[in-house]
Amino acid sequence: MGRILSVYKYNGTLRATVHPDESSGEVCDIMGQDIFQMGITVPVPIFFEYGDYVMVNGRKFRLNTPPNPITKNAERDYEYKLTFESDLQQIGKAAFLFLDSTNRFTEPVFPITGNAIDFLQLLVANLNRLYPDYNYVIGYVVDSDTVTIDFENNNCLEALNILAEKFETEWHVVGNKISLYKRIINSGVVLKYGKEEALYQLSIAPQTNANPITRVYGFGSDRNIGSNYRNGSRRLRMADKLYLDKNTGLSDGTGKYDVVEVVKIFEDIYPRRNGTVTSVTTPFVFADSGMDFNVNSQLIPGVEAKVEFISGQLSGNSFTISDYNNATKTFTINKNTEDQTIDIPSELLSPAIGDKYVLINILMPDQYIINAEAELKQAVKDYLDSVSGDVQISFNAVCNPLYFKVTGHTVSLGQVVSVVDTKLNINRQIRIIGYTRNWIYPYLYTLSLADSVKDKSLIKLINT
Repeated sequence: MGRILSVYKYNGTLRATVHPDESSGEVCDIMGQDIFQMGITVPVPIFFEYGDYVMVNGRKFRLNTPPNPITKNAERDYEYKLTFESDLQQIGKAAFLFLDSTNRFTEPVFPITGNAIDFLQLLVANLNRLYPDYNYVIGYVVDSDTVTIDFENNNCLEALNILAEKFETEWHVVGNKISLYKRIINSGVVLKYGKEEALYQLSIAPQTNANPITRVYGFGSDRNIGSNYRNGSRRLRMADKLYLDKNTGLSDGTGKYDVVEVVKIFEDIYPRRNGTVTSVTTPFVFADSGMDFNVNSQLIPGVEAKVEFISGQLSGNSFTISDYNNATKTFTINKNTEDQTIDIPSELLSPAIGDKYVLINILMPDQYIINAEAELKQAVKDYLDSVSGDVQISFNAVCNPLYFKVTGHTVSLGQVVSVVDTKLNINRQIRIIGYTRNWIYPYLYTLSLADSVKDKSLIKLINT
């Protein structure tokens, strides 16, 4: 009859004891599915309900969809195909909201400026708003520059995907811990054919849209450069050239590939100084004792200079500057008139010592422009390095369950394994980005392996 599985009602009492068939098992992907698919055939109907759950390998999976897809084949032959979801799915049930003037989460449309951990803090606060007993916490978070992102009617799962794309990384949820980083685990596992080895079957394919890019035209933002910047360039550009090349020159034998051009815009790179509030006089007046230039000398005629806060209660909001006192390094800002539903600054929402800000709509001093151009060139180089190499490939591997049973190896997302096949001239390390684990044969894994999960077409169910 196979392995037995208990199905519980939402309140923890037993719903039924069943024997899942060979189609049943876990399906897990990085930034994708985390489910248990169950197929059963029973002699009498079972009336499953929303919220029923199963415990599989120490984890809870719940029914979050209409619970009774059923096929009646005969009077004593009722077939069910059910999908139970992990707690990961509940993240998509929480709206991603911002605070209003009364410090409540009510705003669904908002821009926010900050670094990666700032966004994660807001996301965790929203999750704990809806699930106060779950106590979500922040795990690992990538180091990042400060960026501005506009959100509009998103849920928390959508917000995580936006953040992963913006910071060019991945998100992971383990229990109540939310992380934003690329998870890489060196496993030491070698997948190859042969007696008592790990592989039953291996299929290989190039990743979709993985043709190498060999030339990148890189530009930054149009902020803080003025109309006379580099012969009228409307965006920040690299100081010495418009583009960078790598691996070009196939026709003359000096490189590996043809010239393949793309334009890459880095909106978050522009001449800027990350300032810090060092004293506050009123909600409209603050000082920064570290200011190293006279703002009044850098104003653009006919353009209103602004302060944009990137942390604190005013994070994501910008304010026109009505006065700057260079002797005292003091800014006076105006009320934000763009949002008519809330008065800011105010006694409730105001600058505070330690808040971070940037100045926009000004001409930054030359050294800041030089620094920004160097930052842009490095960003273009890093991007080119990531896209100009050999065509990335992906593997689907059906594994030998006896190998995993004997060795005791287990599979988890982000593990790096070695794939070896001498006849196909393959010997490389690659990450597990998805897997299925069969219920009847718990040591039977089917693995999805790739260098990147950016191509979501790779994340799919593989039947075992």
